[in-house]
Amino acid sequence: MKTIKQWLSGIGFLLLVLVSAALIFHNSIKNWVVAQNQNRYSLQKFNETTLNENAKPKGKFDTSSVKTVNIYDVLKAKFENQAFPVIGAISYPEVGINLPVFNGDGDTTMLYGAGTMKEGQIMGQGNFALASHHVSNVIGQSGARLLFSPLVNAEVGQRIYLTNKDEIFEYQVQKVYMVLPDQGHVISDQPNQKIITLITCATDDRYRIVVQGNLVETYPFDSDNAKWFESKFTQYRK
Repeated sequence: MKTIKQWLSGIGFLLLVLVSAALIFHNSIKNWVVAQNQNRYSLQKFNETTLNENAKPKGKFDTSSVKTVNIYDVLKAKFENQAFPVIGAISYPEVGINLPVFNGDGDTTMLYGAGTMKEGQIMGQGNFALASHHVSNVIGQSGARLLFSPLVNAEVGQRIYLTNKDEIFEYQVQKVYMVLPDQGHVISDQPNQKIITLITCATDDRYRIVVQGNLVETYPFDSDNAKWFESKFTQYRK
């Protein structure tokens, strides 16, 4: 029979294997869960009536605890299985962003997509500000195509598309820069300007990446351009 010492040694070895596996694969698990969260709220699953109803003032607007995402936050959100108010979708094909847009930008909300940063925002009007998480791996590199991580590749001149399943709002990027977390003026409305502002953490949490663009065109949402808001980016018009 095995001695108690042998049993304890075996258990210790098993724990070491499990911890090692978690350290090796935790980023892959985290990224997979985040991607599944996004798919749960894909635009195709909601009609225009639901999106309009969700746009009524009721979101949570709190970015005080925003930080880069870790595996514990992701799994906690997954198991809580909350429902968030989808109001549309955003696509930024040149960097690979395609996400649901929610009413509100609470820390957990941004694990599922992009959230509005001010109450009562209307697409195509004022400064339509959105925030989402930056997903980094263990050595500080951005998680490919997850949430707002691809904003590290944003450049002036690129196009951003918003929709509420009634209209599509096309913006052209005019500015890409960094700010400190307390520089909230970047999401304020500007007189006679229709702009979009996208914000996420930089890799070290000390700064925020800000991408801003001007509205250049508005056109109806239809069955042909609906595919622009699917997971692949090959169908965008240039």
